[in-house]
Amino acid sequence: MKNILRFVIILVFLSGCNNSNECSYVKPIDKNDGLKVSTLEKHHLNLEAFENVNRDICNGVYGNLHSVLVIHKNELVVEQYYNGWNGSQPHFLASTTKSFSVIMTGIAIEQGKIKDENEKMLDFFPEYLSQSNDTLKDKITIKHLLTNTSGFEWDEVSLPVDDPNNMGYKMDKVDNLFKASIELPMEAMPGTKYAYSGPNNIIIGEVIKKSTGQNIAEYTEDNLFKPLGIKDYNWFSKNGIYDVGGGLKLKSRDIAKYGLLHLNKGKWNDKQIVSSEWMDEIFEPYIEIRHPLYSCCQWQMVKTEYGFNSWFIPGNGGQIINVVPDLDLVIVINADNRKISKEKRNPLEYLIKDLTNIHPKLRN
Repeated sequence: MKNILRFVIILVFLSGCNNSNECSYVKPIDKNDGLKVSTLEKHHLNLEAFENVNRDICNGVYGNLHSVLVIHKNELVVEQYYNGWNGSQPHFLASTTKSFSVIMTGIAIEQGKIKDENEKMLDFFPEYLSQSNDTLKDKITIKHLLTNTSGFEWDEVSLPVDDPNNMGYKMDKVDNLFKASIELPMEAMPGTKYAYSGPNNIIIGEVIKKSTGQNIAEYTEDNLFKPLGIKDYNWFSKNGIYDVGGGLKLKSRDIAKYGLLHLNKGKWNDKQIVSSEWMDEIFEPYIEIRHPLYSCCQWQMVKTEYGFNSWFIPGNGGQIINVVPDLDLVIVINADNRKISKEKRNPLEYLIKDLTNIHPKLRN
């Protein structure tokens, strides 16, 4: 009996180690989920530098981190969880969700469901075309929605996200997300002004529904999640309208798969899920936000001090997918820093830089 009890205690201890705050490097486990795994050492990535970064994370330097994953040359070499988080929990993506509208639009175009990204928004919704007296709104295309240049009057960044006067906060309270989005007044000529905007993506979700006959969750499950082996997800909807601006939850490894799909230009395990031409367009700079930051199709691009381009998409609270083609690198971060002031933690951009610095090409 004592031996059985001792065995159970050891088993519980080992299980806890895998799911708890790990302040030392833990080799990723092969879960037969489509992700190949390896180690930092085998990829000649700087283990000592990573250990230093990892200790900073454990000490709260970057706030309330939940997970950090790194993929190099198509193999998962870092999978760390923190602050009671573990790999079995779907994590909220916040605005990182927005990028899925781009991928699903590309698939719909390739399937012939949508003609191209230059189709007019109101062509999909003739009931609003007949009601619209705004000639600017008549000019909005799918690409304008995908690049946050629709011209809608919108500002969800000047005030805190939980401020009742924040436009995003107000949008969350409406009963019909789509109606409230498409009826927004215009502020600028489409294609000329960048404004980070969830309503753009909500409209894209309804374009997907109109053109495919499936809501965006169903269409994504059939055409993206199943091919990637993603089985568990949650996508918030209200009165039949999906929040494509920030309502998706995925497990950290599944987020990493999604990032890897971008690194490999739409290919997953030798199967082309999204056309490489569309993936090239996703990463093509469309409008400059502020030097040296550019907006692409939902993704943003920064020209780094190292001389290469780095693409990323952020989400509120500390969600980041970072893709660095020149280094064959994908970095995924999930956190919840929504209630931790910036004065009490280092910016996650510093963490991205520190994680990138473990690459052998960047060693001094």
